[in-house]
Amino acid sequence: MKKAYIVLASFLLLIQVQLKAVEITPDAIDFKKGLTASGGLSFNNTFYQGSDSLIKRDPYVYTLCGTLNLNYIGIDLPFSFALSNTSKEYTQPFNRFQIAPQYKWVKLYLGSTSMTFSPYTLAGHDFRGVGVELTPKNWYVGAMYGRFLKAIEYDPLEKNIDDVSYKRMGYAAKVGWTGASTSVNATFFHAEDDVNSLKYDVPAEADLHPKENTAISAYIRQALFKYFFVQAEYAFSLYNTDIRTAEGAPAEGSTFADKLFGRKGNDRFVDALNASVGYAGPVWGLSFCYERIAPYYQTLGGYYFTDDKEDYTLAPYVKFLGGKLNVSGKLGFEFNNLNNLKANDNRRVVGSVTGAFSDGKHWTSSLSYSNFSNYTKYKKQAYPYYVDQLDTLNFYQVNQNLTGMLGYNWGDTIRTQGVAGTASYQFGNQEKGDVSFAKQRVWSSSLNFSQNFVKRRVNWGASVSMNYADASQMENLFWGPGLNGGWHNKSGQLNVTAGVAYNVNDLNGKRYSSLLNSNAGFTYSLKQIDQKFGNHAVNGNVGLTNWLETNSKTRNDFEFLATLSYSVNF
Repeated sequence: MKKAYIVLASFLLLIQVQLKAVEITPDAIDFKKGLTASGGLSFNNTFYQGSDSLIKRDPYVYTLCGTLNLNYIGIDLPFSFALSNTSKEYTQPFNRFQIAPQYKWVKLYLGSTSMTFSPYTLAGHDFRGVGVELTPKNWYVGAMYGRFLKAIEYDPLEKNIDDVSYKRMGYAAKVGWTGASTSVNATFFHAEDDVNSLKYDVPAEADLHPKENTAISAYIRQALFKYFFVQAEYAFSLYNTDIRTAEGAPAEGSTFADKLFGRKGNDRFVDALNASVGYAGPVWGLSFCYERIAPYYQTLGGYYFTDDKEDYTLAPYVKFLGGKLNVSGKLGFEFNNLNNLKANDNRRVVGSVTGAFSDGKHWTSSLSYSNFSNYTKYKKQAYPYYVDQLDTLNFYQVNQNLTGMLGYNWGDTIRTQGVAGTASYQFGNQEKGDVSFAKQRVWSSSLNFSQNFVKRRVNWGASVSMNYADASQMENLFWGPGLNGGWHNKSGQLNVTAGVAYNVNDLNGKRYSSLLNSNAGFTYSLKQIDQKFGNHAVNGNVGLTNWLETNSKTRNDFEFLATLSYSVNF
């Protein structure tokens, strides 16, 4: 044990402490508090034994984990470590520096952080720099300036071709106002790569090009006649894929955008629109949503974007029996290939309906259905020296899902019990022309009963489950019963649980395997003797899996897994 303390102490001396993103308010700053510390330490042990020699797993693994948070005048400096006999690794839950002081309606962001102004302009991209948010009364004014990417040179010895990047700087601003029935805002974003930030040439296979982007959006939401609303957001993005080419050359045509932004010949000018209108009343509601994102829409202020799509969505809901029964639905249509330049047209239809009932006392139930259909049309291509042998091809994909649940609870202060059942059905199919293939059907269901003896602090439950899949000319049935129970002492310091389950697997109507799973566990919380010694707890769990029969080629009779851990938090 002494050796472990020496290793741990030596290990901690190598730690480099960095500041995590924190928020500092004037009320939290107190120079009289000085330095305080909090955290925890846990020692976990895992024991494994199995009859299958092909399973390569260590018979014993220990892990020592710790967290420490130092606080000085309102600034948190957290770090953590992990040490085990399989790997020795120090991990920090932070790798950046940020301070966010706030006074009334003024908030600053200093260091490494992220801000979101619009999903079409600045959308949560990390940057290192400075930002500000002003929220006086109904107003919102935000701005930022910083580095989005740092320059990374190509190193053939490190083989870091996927990590090479130009230095990218950017800035953005947002101004908005929100009232009782009206909300408006506008955002501006600009980012540009520094061509001279890399000293050495980048290999062509890196496909790296310095980019530039300007994106602007405008948003409005208006409530009408108490329950009606209308909202819309329009954005456009001027995206240059390589600022080294055609620099200074005017784009074709002479539009207002050309003159305003000084567009170059390889600039892409694309836009996006998101609008909705609806009625949201106390008993029923209906909304219609429309979104169109042009092909190649992208902004350097975000990481992931879905472009080249047009969506129409209708979403109603209605409440019955004073709100005890709620029914809602959604019907959507999605189209792509908006500029008609792709060889395939995709048409998607998504529909769903959900009903839920609760009387607030005994009964709960729900029923939901969803249908996802995808239609792809292949358009014949004609070239002077090539004849496409495929005519127009229609390809369908259909996926349907039906899920239901019914539960009933009853009891008194001495004993409570409940029973619940669930069932679901899923169907998938693909069609190419008149040929249907890849059909898949899955049925699953479960029935559960639970009982709790309140004064004796004992609970138990029984269950039976079934899963049947019919896919690719293969039928797979998996079913079996289960039993579980638990007990805790009067103070709640000691909790004990145990369970056993028997499962059978039939393949194409023949018995493939059967197994018995059993487990037991406990949690014991030590009484806190003194606050300075912290809270201590011991956890243990034992699991045993026995294969009663199997048709597998590998011989596996049993697997034993046990865990024992001790933790302290201060």
